[in-house]
Amino acid sequence: MSAATVARGEILLEDASRAFSVRADRGGTLKELVLRRRAATPHGPGAIQALDGVTLRIAPGETVGIVGRNGAGKSSTLKVLAGIVPLDRGRVALGGQVVTLLELAAGFGRDFSGRENILLGGALHGLTKEQIEARMDDIIAFSELGDFIDVPVKTYSSGMYVRLGFAIAAHLDADILLIDEVLAVGDEAFQRKCEERIAAQVAAGATLVLVSHDAALVERTCARVVVLDGGKVAFDGPCLEGMPFYHRMMGTS
Repeated sequence: MSAATVARGEILLEDASRAFSVRADRGGTLKELVLRRRAATPHGPGAIQALDGVTLRIAPGETVGIVGRNGAGKSSTLKVLAGIVPLDRGRVALGGQVVTLLELAAGFGRDFSGRENILLGGALHGLTKEQIEARMDDIIAFSELGDFIDVPVKTYSSGMYVRLGFAIAAHLDADILLIDEVLAVGDEAFQRKCEERIAAQVAAGATLVLVSHDAALVERTCARVVVLDGGKVAFDGPCLEGMPFYHRMMGTS
């Protein structure tokens, strides 16, 4: 589905389905592989249905939290929206500039320094070298990495990865922000700073989709909640109603 069919900042997921195979292929001759592939379903009989007919329409500027049990399809939904995982069936469209923060080291060159990865990350999001360099000092200051900014990122801890990744994302011009769990890593002061930066981007008009197990973070950050269960939408509505629904489903209310 073309992004031209949605407004800037809008997200559309329509009848989205995606399965993942968990059965290792036993190998065989080329003829056996071809014949087996023709006869099999796309992911085989042992496939896990991560998404099963999920439909979501998110308006520009909305703040949406996605919650659910482990394996409910939360991260798969975000990876589909980010274009990392293709759908087996359905349509997906996002309008405008999408900034993703899904995995700690995603997109980083491990042998490059933090500074070099800032240049790389900005370029991957369409910024010119001049535009990136104009933001460089602010990004470094936000990351609080100090002299480690000129050290190869393969030496970084998970918390340092988060600082660098979020600092880059926080200084990009985003119409849509896709964030998955990474705010749970790092110290409390940095988490608060990240939340404040997200709030500023939302206030400037960005759409936010946040996946998190942190119920308090979702309640603070999101006006709308989507509860996934078994790859399906179990609830989609206001956070004030959605989080109690989620807690009842999890047996924690």
